[in-house]
Amino acid sequence: MSTLHAVVMAGGTGTRFWPASRTARPKQFLPLADGKPMLQATIERLAGLCGEDQIWVVAGKKLAKPLTKLLPSLPKERLLLEPEARDTAPCIALATAAIAAADPQATMVVLPADHVIAPVDAFQAMLRAGAAIAQDGETLVTFGVAPTFPATGFGYVECGEPLAGHGGAHAVRRFREKPDRATAESFLQHGGFLWNSGIFVWRVDAILRAMRATDPELGAAADAMLAATQKGEKSTLQRAFLKAPKRSIDYAVMEKAAKVAVVRAPIRWNDVGNFPALGSIAPPDANGNVAVAADGGSCIPLQSGGNIVYADGARTVALFGVRDLVVVAVDDAVLVCPKDRAQDLKALVEHVRASGRADLL
Repeated sequence: MSTLHAVVMAGGTGTRFWPASRTARPKQFLPLADGKPMLQATIERLAGLCGEDQIWVVAGKKLAKPLTKLLPSLPKERLLLEPEARDTAPCIALATAAIAAADPQATMVVLPADHVIAPVDAFQAMLRAGAAIAQDGETLVTFGVAPTFPATGFGYVECGEPLAGHGGAHAVRRFREKPDRATAESFLQHGGFLWNSGIFVWRVDAILRAMRATDPELGAAADAMLAATQKGEKSTLQRAFLKAPKRSIDYAVMEKAAKVAVVRAPIRWNDVGNFPALGSIAPPDANGNVAVAADGGSCIPLQSGGNIVYADGARTVALFGVRDLVVVAVDDAVLVCPKDRAQDLKALVEHVRASGRADLL
């Protein structure tokens, strides 16, 4: 098997975690994974799977200093900085170019920085299984999580025929966008649908060929990034990145590629997409209140139930006679909203921006 490299995508902004998540400290920096920053926990989850020199982190250039502080042992050349955010396809093309220049036959694991996953041994086993499938130099592998409820906030993968010799793996019949409630319920009843985890494995030569075939504009940009990386031309690399189309890897490649497989992921997985999702990674009290406290924060509830509290820093959030709220208290801002509106926080962030309070973003 070729050398396994891991690419951690750490460029997200985490808008639905405002005001805890900010431009200089986005969601992946928050201590939501057993008290550790999510990015740090993601990298630790790779220990023993990849060598330290085979772990790459991709993020926006504005995060260079915070990342260096958070990950002091990460080699400088393994931090890849995007000139601007252009979605996951250009991000992955940039990482592919860097790895292909160093190791043209490498196998790549690609994963987001802001997921909570357990247990680690099952996680690593599924990645090894995916890497084995990818060794044919053609198949692009994704990982699907067995749905436990009719989620409307996740994309789905529809399983096709089982892959011979690879237990728990199937050809992908098609990818399905985030469904409405009735469609999600039908997916669960059918049984052949998995949540799309957003984690991938492939050989670098395979993903480059797939980019050229499915999205020529992206393929051309990836080839230009590879050539610039091989020559050490940083300014040319940046220009090539900015020519890449602003698209997701699912839309640009995975939905159109000729050979795509999905491996069932026997893990507990949560992409922690908004504050209510904290209820699935932190234990509730007897009244259903979930509190995540960091750096000295605390919560005191009385006659209150079903609330989500995030307290960061030496402060206490006291709840009295309230239900089903999200309450967030950080240095210079407090958020209070109904729990069922938390998924709409992007609108509030845009209102804050329009109000001239960029200092809060």
